[in-house]
Amino acid sequence: MNPDPNSPRTKRARKTRTTRPSVKRVETLARLVVTLGGGATILAVATICLFLVWVVVPMFRGAELAASGEVHEHALSAARPVHTGVDEYRQLSWTVFSDGALEVHALAHGQLLERSLLFDGVAPTCSAYNVEDGSLAFGFADGRALLGRVVFATAFAGESEVTPELRQLSSGESRVDGAGLVERTPEGQLRRTQLELQFDAPLELGTPLVAIDATSLTNGVAVCALTSEGQLTLNAGRKTTNLLTGEETLQLTRCVLPYRPAPSGAAPLAVKLTAGGDNVLAIWRDGRCVRYDARDFEAPTEAEVLDLVPEQDATVTALDFVIGKRTLIVGDSLGRVRGWFRIKPDAAETRDGARTVCGHEFALEASPVSALAPSAASRTFAIGYGNGRAHLVYMTTERVLGTTSTADGSALATLALAPRENALVARTADALMRWDVECEHPEVSLAGLFAPVWYENYPRAEHVWQSSSGTDDFEPKLGLIPLVFGTLKATLYSMLFGVPLALLAAIFSSEFLDKRLRVGVKSTIEVMASLPSVVLGFLSAIVIAPVVQGLLIETLTALYMLPVALLCGAYAWQLLPQRWSVRAQGWPRFVGIALMLPVGIAAALLLGPPVERLLFAGDIEAWLHGSHGSALGGWVFFLIPLGAASMALLSGRFVAPYFRRISRSWSRASCARLDLARFALSVVGTLALALAAGFALDSAGIDPRGGIVDTYVQRNALVVGFIMGFAIIPIIYTLAEDALTSVPEHLRLASLGAGATPWQTAVRVIVPTAASGLFSAIMVGLGRAVGETMIVLMAAGNTPLLEWNAFSGFRTLSANIAVELPEAVEGSTHYRTLFLAALTLFVMTFVVNTAAEIVRQRFRKRAFQL
Repeated sequence: MNPDPNSPRTKRARKTRTTRPSVKRVETLARLVVTLGGGATILAVATICLFLVWVVVPMFRGAELAASGEVHEHALSAARPVHTGVDEYRQLSWTVFSDGALEVHALAHGQLLERSLLFDGVAPTCSAYNVEDGSLAFGFADGRALLGRVVFATAFAGESEVTPELRQLSSGESRVDGAGLVERTPEGQLRRTQLELQFDAPLELGTPLVAIDATSLTNGVAVCALTSEGQLTLNAGRKTTNLLTGEETLQLTRCVLPYRPAPSGAAPLAVKLTAGGDNVLAIWRDGRCVRYDARDFEAPTEAEVLDLVPEQDATVTALDFVIGKRTLIVGDSLGRVRGWFRIKPDAAETRDGARTVCGHEFALEASPVSALAPSAASRTFAIGYGNGRAHLVYMTTERVLGTTSTADGSALATLALAPRENALVARTADALMRWDVECEHPEVSLAGLFAPVWYENYPRAEHVWQSSSGTDDFEPKLGLIPLVFGTLKATLYSMLFGVPLALLAAIFSSEFLDKRLRVGVKSTIEVMASLPSVVLGFLSAIVIAPVVQGLLIETLTALYMLPVALLCGAYAWQLLPQRWSVRAQGWPRFVGIALMLPVGIAAALLLGPPVERLLFAGDIEAWLHGSHGSALGGWVFFLIPLGAASMALLSGRFVAPYFRRISRSWSRASCARLDLARFALSVVGTLALALAAGFALDSAGIDPRGGIVDTYVQRNALVVGFIMGFAIIPIIYTLAEDALTSVPEHLRLASLGAGATPWQTAVRVIVPTAASGLFSAIMVGLGRAVGETMIVLMAAGNTPLLEWNAFSGFRTLSANIAVELPEAVEGSTHYRTLFLAALTLFVMTFVVNTAAEIVRQRFRKRAFQL
């Protein structure tokens, strides 16, 4: 019977349903809020990235050299200029000539302020200048030596103390005032600067001097000098002060070095004295260099002979020390500049165990090097060439900062960098010129940040992070690779510990745990995520790290005994009668599992000392340090996981199918006993495989020490792996458990209905279907581990090492930022490098998350097909 189309019921059924306007408005508002929230999030992340880039980019700008004023020509001294300097305010420049003449110029005006003969017309036979402390040393034909220093005397005058012309100076203007220069500072003060040369009492060093050098000591000075008769002496002067008169006297002690003339018979070009006065270098024009070890002042020895210019027909044309007087820079006639310093290799053939090597080389021009000008503030120095070009470079990273040249291409006789590295002064045969320099971050280059760098006194190029030190001549080491490596190391060890536990716990609670217990267990694990990381870090550093060190072998043994105890409990559970095991599926089984944990810990405590005596010669820390014990015991202990995996593979491929065929008609109890016997045999087989592999590796001379295991440090990657794993387990577990429980129930029931066991259903159906969610959970845990700060800051030892040793510390990018950023000067190279570390961490997480999303989408597409 068909319904009446005109009946009221049929009309109501055909009535068109419409959405109420209020619902549409709420939906529109919700869509707008979600869109704005998502856009704001993207904008915030992009803004942070752009800000990091904005702070970092200025580090990579090169130096800007701008000519300041015109080149001023004068009727200069006919002698050769040998030393030039400039004051920190870039107002005065001085030059000492080979005949002992001194000229002082006002750079802003080009006016000659002073010209004089320093030594009553007596020309020195040799001289040396140290830009680091402004010290000068002169040697004379009568055997005298004069030590002095360049001082720019600065005084501030009141308005009433100066002439009306000086009072009219505006900010930045200067005017000559006698032998000095008066400048109006930006603060409105009048500052007068004048050059002063201060000389000590002359030293009698013997017959005519042909080469000299001096260096400051803690309470005195060291002077080396070579006489025309071929006697090379080292003189140590100790300053004493008369407490009554305040008069200073210099007590000189002399030793004679075993100097040997060059085979060519030529006199040395120069002698150089390193910092501390412990090494003397005699250098010839052909590149021959003899280094003398003077650490034993009473019996100095010849340490080594080397060639500073290995190219044939090349000669030394310029040489000087960079700041610190440990790296010698040598320029030659082919335009090359090399940096030489001492290292202490393992197989040095020299008497003092050190060897001088060329760590850096610059080949920028084909013209001979005519001048070198090291900076007094850093390892920046200027190179002048015979073709009139000048390069500003940084020694450590071999970065070329900037280039300039003279207008007419005349050779540069001397160069000088201002103390603040903001000016370069050059002297030619007949002209003086100045360039203003703007280079705020000479230490930084991409190669210096991410490639190995050969630092001073290091045996080879290495990745090193050391941003500060207690000395002014410190060489900054800003390699980010140790920090990136530390971040990856912390993440790896924490993920190795946390991911298996979290995923297995999620599979157990979602597929095997009684539903009445599931909510309580999940809530308890989620509560773990509420613990602050600073609390976990504090506990790990103060409590856990000392306990682990005191019970190191027991802790390592527990890593094996806990899984063995749980498996023993599982096989023992199978021996129970079926009716008992069915009735105890709920909380009794859960309690039984929990009881296996203290059993495993007790077994580790009991077995730890015998294992230490058997495998590690009774002291595992001494074994790790390499002081005693063979590698066999360590190999056996650390190869147990590989042996267990091999036995599991063999059992699954060959043994299990055979026993399944022969046990089809057996009783449940017989099968359970067979499984227990197989497990016992697997344990024995695992130990046998580990022993065989360890014996083979030990026979081959391969030692695990020095690789993934080495000297034990209390705060190490093992402790960090435990604690950070504890921190990421709740996150991974919660997301993974939600992904597993969201798998459609019909898939689970279909698998069980087809005869699969619950374990087969979980492994072959549920886990593959939830793979995208499980992978997302792991990636969220990875992000948590990468960005962790407080735990690694407190528990990792905070040492930027580049080694996989599980028992050593490390430093991560985030911990380094937290430690050093509060002390970094805003805008400094250190400050911007820390922002670069933040940008590096940002890029790492962005790349990992992008790759993770691509993989997750593939898992999701595969699961959708089910």
